[in-house]
Amino acid sequence: MKLVSRSAIVVLGSLAAASPVAAQEYPGIWTGLYAGAHTGYGEVFDEPAGFDVGGGLLGMHLGYNYQIGSTVLGVEGDYTGSWMEDGVLDVDYLASIRARAGYAFGNALLYGTIGYAWADASTLGGSVDVDGLVLGAGLDYKFAQNWSARVEGLQYWLEPENGGGDFDVGVVRAGVSWHFN
Repeated sequence: MKLVSRSAIVVLGSLAAASPVAAQEYPGIWTGLYAGAHTGYGEVFDEPAGFDVGGGLLGMHLGYNYQIGSTVLGVEGDYTGSWMEDGVLDVDYLASIRARAGYAFGNALLYGTIGYAWADASTLGGSVDVDGLVLGAGLDYKFAQNWSARVEGLQYWLEPENGGGDFDVGVVRAGVSWHFN
């Protein structure tokens, strides 16, 4: 009976893989407005100050892409709540507005991104607003006509608005997006 069950699973799996639905490629049309959610992990580090604080992230993003052949250009804004805290430093959120440029191949989009970032951090001395540069790279993959999944890494270089020591934030996150096209 086990052999029959395993054989049936193999046959059904092979049929499903060979079916037109499984083999369908969604057009790599990246032009249009999209919105989505992401989650991940971030780490704040500053060698001179000697701190290294990590924690979870949860956020949302909104953007627009324009595809010219295989080249994709776009802009994206995001807001990410943070649980990067250790009792001395607590990063409440990260936000950015970034330009994106990438290369589309099939249903995949490999991209680089750069832009302006800001965040709110709380220390023992109170709340501190910080801003600076964000740079990163990622991969989007359209798994359905209007849906894509993504993974990306971002590096933030942030300075307090009132001066003082700067700090770096490294982020790795994954998400999904709905494309309105």
